[in-house]
Amino acid sequence: MLELVFFAAISADGYLAGPDGDMAWAEKYLSPDEDYGFTELMGNTAALIMGSKTFDFNLSAMGDEPQPLPTFVLTNSPMKYDGLKDSNVHLVHGPLDQVVDELSRHIRGQLLVLGGADVVRQAIDANLLSKIQLFITPDVLGSGVKLFEGELEGTLAAFAKESERDYPNGLRMLAYRQS
Repeated sequence: MLELVFFAAISADGYLAGPDGDMAWAEKYLSPDEDYGFTELMGNTAALIMGSKTFDFNLSAMGDEPQPLPTFVLTNSPMKYDGLKDSNVHLVHGPLDQVVDELSRHIRGQLLVLGGADVVRQAIDANLLSKIQLFITPDVLGSGVKLFEGELEGTLAAFAKESERDYPNGLRMLAYRQS
């Protein structure tokens, strides 16, 4: 059985990315002294799933480094990735619930949803996410890629808040589990 988990930073006004997918605003929270549980999360993760825009961002950030885990990229344009030589990357398409159903036949454990916002919304709408861990920054972006269309609490009505934590740098972590 697969357990889908989403882990991300969002701005105080609910943006996952700034204009044109900009993530520079969130980089100031990266620190060698605090990984916010990401190393443990990755250690418990069997595979990754993400949309093509997130994968494109990942490719530009990682260069030629191979993906550390099996990575499933949701795309309607697989030809865009012709020449990509990473045996951990698998291009998939179709409705998210069908893709996850197929993956669950081959993978056991935790599937980390890395984004983007559309993939996360589809996962919530299809009742696929088990856990959500959000790190809310004090930044107000005003525009960009909004994670949820409505209010956070309304969107996550099917989830119970499991824990919360404030960090000295202004981040507030909220962890939710499907109820």
